[in-house]
Amino acid sequence: MTTKETASHLSNLNPKVGGREEKVDNAFGLWGLDHFALTSQNVALMERFVREFMGGEPYYYAGFDETDKKMGRKPHLFLRIGHSLLQCTEEAGPSTPQPDDPNISPHYGFRTSVAGLDMNIARLKKEGIPFFGPMSHRDIDIVSVYFKSPEGHKFEICTWEGYPEDKARMMGAPGVGFIPWKDLNHNWPHTRS
Repeated sequence: MTTKETASHLSNLNPKVGGREEKVDNAFGLWGLDHFALTSQNVALMERFVREFMGGEPYYYAGFDETDKKMGRKPHLFLRIGHSLLQCTEEAGPSTPQPDDPNISPHYGFRTSVAGLDMNIARLKKEGIPFFGPMSHRDIDIVSVYFKSPEGHKFEICTWEGYPEDKARMMGAPGVGFIPWKDLNHNWPHTRS
Protein backbone atom coordinates (compact mmCIF):
# COMPACT_ATOMS: atom_id res chain seq x y z
CA MET A 1 0.00 0.00 0.00
CA THR A 2 1.13 3.51 -0.69
CA THR A 3 1.06 6.17 2.00
CA LYS A 4 -2.00 7.77 0.35
CA GLU A 5 -3.85 4.42 0.27
CA THR A 6 -2.92 3.75 3.89
CA ALA A 7 -4.10 7.20 4.98
CA SER A 8 -7.53 6.74 3.36
CA HIS A 9 -7.83 3.22 4.81
CA LEU A 10 -7.05 4.46 8.32
CA SER A 11 -9.58 7.28 8.48
CA ASN A 12 -11.69 7.65 11.63
CA LEU A 13 -15.22 6.31 11.66
CA ASN A 14 -16.43 9.26 13.78
CA PRO A 15 -18.41 7.11 16.20
CA LYS A 16 -21.10 8.72 18.30
CA VAL A 17 -20.58 9.03 22.05
CA GLY A 18 -21.03 5.57 23.59
CA GLY A 19 -21.46 4.02 20.15
CA ARG A 20 -18.71 1.45 20.50
CA GLU A 21 -20.97 -0.77 22.67
CA GLU A 22 -23.63 -0.97 19.98
CA LYS A 23 -21.63 -3.57 18.07
CA VAL A 24 -20.49 -6.69 19.82
CA ASP A 25 -19.89 -8.84 16.76
CA ASN A 26 -16.47 -9.82 15.51
CA ALA A 27 -15.64 -11.51 12.21
CA PHE A 28 -13.67 -14.16 14.10
CA GLY A 29 -15.91 -14.56 17.16
CA LEU A 30 -13.65 -12.64 19.54
CA TRP A 31 -15.31 -11.00 22.56
CA GLY A 32 -12.63 -8.56 23.66
CA LEU A 33 -9.82 -8.51 26.17
CA ASP A 34 -9.82 -11.55 28.48
CA HIS A 35 -6.50 -10.99 30.22
CA PHE A 36 -3.13 -9.43 29.67
CA ALA A 37 0.20 -10.54 31.07
CA LEU A 38 2.96 -8.46 32.62
CA THR A 39 6.44 -9.55 33.58
CA SER A 40 7.54 -8.54 37.04
CA GLN A 41 10.81 -8.80 38.93
CA ASN A 42 8.87 -8.58 42.21
CA VAL A 43 5.52 -10.31 41.77
CA ALA A 44 4.57 -9.76 45.44
CA LEU A 45 4.98 -5.98 45.09
CA MET A 46 3.05 -5.98 41.80
CA GLU A 47 0.26 -8.06 43.35
CA ARG A 48 0.05 -5.63 46.27
CA PHE A 49 0.02 -2.57 43.98
CA VAL A 50 -2.75 -4.03 41.81
CA ARG A 51 -4.78 -5.06 44.89
CA GLU A 52 -4.34 -1.86 46.90
CA PHE A 53 -4.28 0.71 44.14
CA MET A 54 -6.33 -0.74 41.28
CA GLY A 55 -8.82 -2.84 43.25
CA GLY A 56 -7.59 -6.13 41.80
CA GLU A 57 -9.05 -9.23 43.39
CA PRO A 58 -7.05 -12.48 43.60
CA TYR A 59 -8.27 -15.02 41.05
CA TYR A 60 -5.57 -17.66 40.49
CA TYR A 61 -2.04 -18.20 41.82
CA ALA A 62 0.49 -20.73 40.44
CA GLY A 63 4.17 -21.52 40.78
CA PHE A 64 4.28 -20.92 44.51
CA ASP A 65 3.78 -24.38 46.07
CA GLU A 66 6.32 -27.22 46.13
CA THR A 67 4.59 -29.20 43.36
CA ASP A 68 4.70 -26.25 40.97
CA LYS A 69 8.29 -25.46 41.95
CA LYS A 70 9.33 -29.06 41.20
CA MET A 71 7.59 -28.78 37.82
CA GLY A 72 9.55 -25.61 37.09
CA ARG A 73 6.49 -23.34 36.88
CA LYS A 74 7.40 -19.70 37.31
CA PRO A 75 5.50 -17.84 40.02
CA HIS A 76 2.54 -16.14 38.40
CA LEU A 77 -0.87 -14.91 39.41
CA PHE A 78 -4.08 -13.53 37.99
CA LEU A 79 -6.01 -10.63 39.51
CA ARG A 80 -9.47 -9.61 38.34
CA ILE A 81 -9.93 -5.92 37.53
CA GLY A 82 -13.49 -5.36 36.36
CA HIS A 83 -14.14 -7.81 33.51
CA SER A 84 -10.47 -8.41 32.71
CA LEU A 85 -7.72 -10.46 34.29
CA LEU A 86 -4.22 -9.15 34.82
CA GLN A 87 -1.55 -11.87 34.85
CA CYS A 88 1.80 -11.17 36.49
CA THR A 89 4.72 -13.53 35.98
CA GLU A 90 7.95 -13.32 37.96
CA GLU A 91 10.75 -13.14 35.42
CA ALA A 92 13.40 -10.76 34.19
CA GLY A 93 14.55 -10.06 30.67
CA PRO A 94 14.06 -7.79 27.70
CA SER A 95 10.30 -7.59 28.29
CA THR A 96 10.73 -6.23 31.82
CA PRO A 97 9.73 -2.54 31.99
CA GLN A 98 12.56 -0.04 31.68
CA PRO A 99 12.30 3.24 33.66
CA ASP A 100 13.54 5.35 30.74
CA ASP A 101 11.30 3.80 28.04
CA PRO A 102 9.58 6.72 26.26
CA ASN A 103 7.22 4.53 24.17
CA ILE A 104 3.47 4.53 24.73
CA SER A 105 3.32 0.77 24.21
CA PRO A 106 2.83 -1.45 25.87
CA HIS A 107 0.33 0.15 28.21
CA TYR A 108 -2.91 -1.13 29.67
CA GLY A 109 -6.10 0.91 29.83
CA PHE A 110 -8.93 0.43 32.30
CA ARG A 111 -12.33 1.99 31.73
CA THR A 112 -14.32 3.86 34.35
CA SER A 113 -16.99 6.54 34.73
CA VAL A 114 -16.41 10.29 35.07
CA ALA A 115 -16.79 9.94 38.84
CA GLY A 116 -14.43 6.95 38.78
CA LEU A 117 -11.80 8.93 36.88
CA ASP A 118 -12.02 11.81 39.35
CA MET A 119 -11.82 9.37 42.28
CA ASN A 120 -8.70 7.75 40.84
CA ILE A 121 -7.06 11.11 40.17
CA ALA A 122 -7.62 11.96 43.85
CA ARG A 123 -6.11 8.60 44.85
CA LEU A 124 -3.05 9.13 42.66
CA LYS A 125 -2.52 12.53 44.30
CA LYS A 126 -3.04 11.14 47.81
CA GLU A 127 -0.58 8.27 47.23
CA GLY A 128 2.03 10.60 45.70
CA ILE A 129 2.03 8.66 42.43
CA PRO A 130 2.90 10.96 39.52
CA PHE A 131 0.39 10.98 36.68
CA PHE A 132 -0.31 12.72 33.40
CA GLY A 133 -3.84 13.94 32.85
CA PRO A 134 -6.68 14.17 32.67
CA MET A 135 -6.08 14.33 28.94
CA SER A 136 -8.66 14.61 26.18
CA HIS A 137 -7.85 13.26 22.74
CA ARG A 138 -8.43 14.85 19.36
CA ASP A 139 -11.56 13.70 17.51
CA ILE A 140 -12.57 11.02 20.03
CA ASP A 141 -14.70 11.10 23.18
CA ILE A 142 -12.22 9.66 25.68
CA VAL A 143 -10.43 11.30 28.61
CA SER A 144 -7.43 9.53 30.15
CA VAL A 145 -4.98 9.61 33.02
CA TYR A 146 -1.62 7.82 32.69
CA PHE A 147 0.64 6.45 35.44
CA LYS A 148 3.07 3.61 36.12
CA SER A 149 3.45 0.73 38.56
CA PRO A 150 6.49 0.79 40.88
CA GLU A 151 8.38 -1.34 38.32
CA GLY A 152 7.37 0.85 35.38
CA HIS A 153 4.35 -0.94 33.83
CA LYS A 154 2.32 1.70 32.00
CA PHE A 155 -1.34 2.09 32.90
CA GLU A 156 -4.22 4.25 31.76
CA ILE A 157 -7.56 4.88 33.43
CA CYS A 158 -10.08 6.36 31.02
CA THR A 159 -13.71 7.32 30.63
CA TRP A 160 -15.78 7.43 27.47
CA GLU A 161 -18.47 9.43 29.23
CA GLY A 162 -18.76 13.20 28.71
CA TYR A 163 -15.95 14.59 30.86
CA PRO A 164 -16.08 18.33 31.64
CA GLU A 165 -13.95 20.14 29.04
CA ASP A 166 -12.61 22.60 31.59
CA LYS A 167 -11.11 19.76 33.67
CA ALA A 168 -9.04 18.14 30.88
CA ARG A 169 -6.23 19.31 28.63
CA MET A 170 -5.78 18.24 25.01
CA MET A 171 -3.05 15.65 24.50
CA GLY A 172 -0.36 17.10 22.24
CA ALA A 173 -1.52 20.70 22.49
CA PRO A 174 1.14 23.43 22.70
CA GLY A 175 2.51 23.57 26.23
CA VAL A 176 0.93 20.19 27.06
CA GLY A 177 2.78 17.69 24.89
CA PHE A 178 2.57 13.95 25.19
CA ILE A 179 2.97 11.46 28.02
CA PRO A 180 6.31 12.07 29.80
CA TRP A 181 6.73 8.44 30.86
CA LYS A 182 10.16 9.05 32.46
CA ASP A 183 8.60 11.63 34.80
CA LEU A 184 6.04 9.10 36.02
CA ASN A 185 8.57 6.79 37.77
CA HIS A 186 8.00 6.37 41.51
CA ASN A 187 8.80 4.09 44.42
CA TRP A 188 5.35 3.30 45.80
CA PRO A 189 4.54 2.48 48.60
CA HIS A 190 7.07 5.09 49.78
CA THR A 191 7.07 4.88 53.56
CA ARG A 192 3.95 2.78 53.94
CA SER A 193 4.34 -0.78 55.20
